[in-house]
This record gives sequence, structure tokens and C-alpha cells, in this order.
Amino acid sequence: MIRFENVSKTFVSGGRTIEAVKNVNLEIEKGKIYGIIGFSGAGKSTLVRCINLLERPTSGKVYIDGVELTGLSTAELRKQRENIGMIFQQFNLFKSRTVYENVAFPLRKSHLTKTEKEEKIRQLLDLVGLEDYKKAYPSQLSGGQKQRVAIARALANNPKVLLSDESTSALDPQTTKSILKLLKKVNREMGITIVIITHEMQVVKDICDEVAVMENGEVVEQGGVFEIFASPKQPITKNFVDSTTNLSRIYELVEEKHPLTMLRKGQCILRLRYLKQDASEALVSYISRQFQLDMNIIFGNIELIDENPIGGLVAIVDGERSSVEKAVDYLRNKQIGVEVILDA
Repeated sequence: MIRFENVSKTFVSGGRTIEAVKNVNLEIEKGKIYGIIGFSGAGKSTLVRCINLLERPTSGKVYIDGVELTGLSTAELRKQRENIGMIFQQFNLFKSRTVYENVAFPLRKSHLTKTEKEEKIRQLLDLVGLEDYKKAYPSQLSGGQKQRVAIARALANNPKVLLSDESTSALDPQTTKSILKLLKKVNREMGITIVIITHEMQVVKDICDEVAVMENGEVVEQGGVFEIFASPKQPITKNFVDSTTNLSRIYELVEEKHPLTMLRKGQCILRLRYLKQDASEALVSYISRQFQLDMNIIFGNIELIDENPIGGLVAIVDGERSSVEKAVDYLRNKQIGVEVILDA
């Protein structure tokens, strides 16, 4: 549905040339929910604005459903943009128009009859759960309700692609979950390809099928969400993944010399990472019995990503050194990531 070929975007500011996006190559399949994640200044928002050419790439090509947008005339591009809806962090609603009028705005030049427009708007408001608010003004709505109006408006022209640029960043966690649930519903029921720009790995975890990680204008890692969470390769990706669990707290505790990390002779702290095929196995009890070890679990985390369990734990292990080494070898042979964090 979306393809970037060697896309770069540079800006000139104060005599300086800023490379916001550097030679990006990406393919986003039809019907997928695709996340693009990075810290502020990574280039992710610039990249997503290249999809509908709100920012025209300095070099490279952008394709939507086989059509090269970068090669179109102004009139042709305007027509193609009807296939691309967009929602933003700040909603961008018309304050002086009702919910109904905001959703109706993109249809003002459509060939639908008045009755067809009314039915279209009714269906959209029903989809986002706001049919009873059609006469309300944005000032009378909560943040989540405003975003629902923005989503309905973005869907008015039956787009093939929906772009979400940090659309949940201004919302509280509970409202964020409801908006992500709505976007999943839109994707499932309407078959729309959704591209989500975010700096929150939890958003990627909750909704996306695939993800690209950006740093300094480049895509440094990409793949299926389960694959990225299970085996992150780049340091920035590992940081993002760690931000969604409490397991990485152990490094802070070790650095702070927290009493929990004060080990007796022969003890060590291990961090285990395991995937779906191992999450249901009784590994802790097995290696405790098999290798005569005592294991005190400090942190643990198991959750579903893409319907597959994935998780890890941090434990203080006590026992004969040779037994600990045998247990570590056993776990690694089972394709479980093992990190010795502290060793006494």
C-alpha cells in the first residue's frame, strides 16, 4: 500500500542544512497497522508527512497503492490525497462548527446527495460512538471525544490509508486505550492501512503489526512487533522495549547499590528473556530442581504481543558455581536470553 524508495528530506535553517530524513526505504502492506517510533527529532513526523506530500521529499519516491505521488501534478496529487486521512495530536477541529459539521466538512465537494451525506455522517458518528453528540461543539467535548470526531472526519472520504501523528500523546492512559481500540476496529472493519507515529512503545505493543524504529533521520531497525520485542538489535530499540516493562529497573538498583542487590558469596543476579515457545514451560522450578539452585524472583513480566506470550524475569540465584554455569548453559541451549547482571 505504501512504499518509500530512497526518501530523503533536508531543511535549510539559519544557513545550516538539516537532514530530517535520510535515505529511507520502507514497504507497508495493505491492511496493516504500522508503527513508526522514535524520540523527538528522530524524523518520524517528517517521514509521515512525506506520505501525503505535506512535506515533499528532497529526493526519492513515494508510492501509494502503486501510484507514485512524487510524480503527480498538483491537481492529480489533490485527487490522490482523498485516499489519505490524517489525525493529529491537537485534533485540529473547527471550534465554531458542531461535531456534525466537522465531519461533514470533507464531503462538501463530494458528489453525494444531501440524503447520502447525512447517512454517511450518521454512520461515521455511530462508528466512533458519538451519534448523540452531533450538535455539540468541540469545547463541550473531552479530549478523547475530540479525537473520535477527528477520526470520523478523516474517514469521510473513504481513504485507503489513515495517518496518525502522535494522536494519543495528549490523552490520558485510559482514553489512549479506547482510541487505540477504535483504530483497531477501523482497521478490522474497513480494511484501512494505518500508520501510527509515536514515541511510546506501549502504543506500538498495543496495536501495531509491524514497526520501524527511527534515529537521527534513519530507519535503524524494522520488523514484526513480536520479533522486535523478542529480540531487539539496536541500543535505541532495546531502550524502547525496556521502557514497557519493569525488568530494566534492576540496572538502576545495582548502580544505586540498593540493599536488594547486596549479594552473599556464591550468589548472582540473572536476567532471562524468553519467547512464546518457552513462556508456558516451568523453567524456574525445573532448573531449581535439576541443578539444586535457589531462585528468588525480583521482577517478572509476561504479556501477550500479537496473541503470543512473551516475557522475562530477573532473579537472584544461589548455589554451587558449577551448578549455576550448567543452568545458564541449559537455558541458552533452550534459546533463552541469559544475562549475568551481578556476580558475587
